[in-house]
Amino acid sequence: MTSSRQPPVAHGRHERHRIRSRAALIEAACEFLAAPIGTEASIRQITARADVGIGTFYNHFEGKSELFEAAIAHTLHRFGEFFDDATAGIEDPALLYANGIRMTLHLRRTHRQMTDIVMRLGMGSVAKDRALVPRAEAGLHAAADAGRLHITDFDTAIACTAGSILSCLHLLAGDPTADVETVATELATNLLRMFGLPEPEARALASTPLPVP
Repeated sequence: MTSSRQPPVAHGRHERHRIRSRAALIEAACEFLAAPIGTEASIRQITARADVGIGTFYNHFEGKSELFEAAIAHTLHRFGEFFDDATAGIEDPALLYANGIRMTLHLRRTHRQMTDIVMRLGMGSVAKDRALVPRAEAGLHAAADAGRLHITDFDTAIACTAGSILSCLHLLAGDPTADVETVATELATNLLRMFGLPEPEARALASTPLPVP
């Protein structure tokens, strides 16, 4: 049987350099997004952090706005990949939901820059993202269809979930003594209970071993 997968594309030296330069600019933008300066960082600051010339910047982006949009998309795409890893192979949609919540909070410990960016973006940008919202919607619909969770309004359910996660990320950021595992378990337990699971089952699901990104 012939494989349908395409062979990897071999890039020349010039193209490899372009790819590295663009990646360096996006990573620099991510670092600034996670810092207090945020999008106020100048193009000169960004290129200095990326170790590329200003001319190279304009080979890839028309301006800062385009670069920061690419950095946000890159961050949320990676966020989605972590979600997929944390929920891979799980058949119970209620457990999938719990793992997605807990994984997000654990990223505060393992990928702090990513959570700093998510907190900066807030509900407005996260709610419109095409990487995260479809995953959340699919998971909640699957849980409702299977009778595992009782959900009457999916937009409200997503807003409650996202808002609770962002609030707990801010809690963890503001209190270095807070235990990530405890906060993640309590949040997942309480959200599962809100959607109809009894407390013992909700806590059992929220306490299962979680893949660490």
